[in-house]
Amino acid sequence: MNAKIKSILLILTIGLLLGFTSKTDDTGNLTISFNHFFKGQKIDFTSEFVNSHDEKIKFSTLNYFISNIKLTKKDGTSYSIPQDSSYFLVKESEIQSKQLHLKNIPKGEYSGITFTVGVDSVRNTMDIARRTGALDVGGTAKGMYWIWNSGYIFFKMEGTSPSAPDQQKNKFAYHVGGFGGYNTKTINSIRTKEFETNGLMVSRDKNPVVAINVDLAGMFDAHTPIKIAERSTVMWGDISTKIADNYISCFKFFNLSYK
Repeated sequence: MNAKIKSILLILTIGLLLGFTSKTDDTGNLTISFNHFFKGQKIDFTSEFVNSHDEKIKFSTLNYFISNIKLTKKDGTSYSIPQDSSYFLVKESEIQSKQLHLKNIPKGEYSGITFTVGVDSVRNTMDIARRTGALDVGGTAKGMYWIWNSGYIFFKMEGTSPSAPDQQKNKFAYHVGGFGGYNTKTINSIRTKEFETNGLMVSRDKNPVVAINVDLAGMFDAHTPIKIAERSTVMWGDISTKIADNYISCFKFFNLSYK
């Protein structure tokens, strides 16, 4: 190999290395952590809780979709997580699902985070072959999709309560969805939450963890009273939007740390 070719190869190699280093230096990772409570007590599937209507509750299922995550910088500009990487299914029964790991975030200081609880109309109606990962109705999202209604269940809460009818074996179930409809208008239970995160720094050397506490006591009374004795099962209907208004109020910024 002559000297000229060696020189060209050396220049190309150095260029690639510099480009890789620059790209690495310009991005970082971010984790959003969700923690579930009921009146300040950590939720599990063995403990008994009491809502504001004096109804005893034991949970057996707590699942919900988080999507369309956007980060706002201190200077007012924003960065949206690429669509194909911006859908997550949080399950109380799966510890790892409660940690949302976001990669290749442009470095900088971010003052806010916005996300949706639910699945937008575009993904709800997209060819099923493109709905992978958290949206795979035959895999991760199994049980979180209405075949009869062709749409995702955004929020699913199930359990038992003495206040639920005996003929239902004292079971309650709240399945909330609805993205506004295909050709005709239907209920829309998509909800968006925005948090201030002043001082959140993302860089190669800083990997922030934003902790979000979700106190689901508010699911029963934040805006509209929801009594198990009166409504032990909700699968559709206008009450779904009221339940969505209740549970979106349960999401609160807790703290910011680094790992």
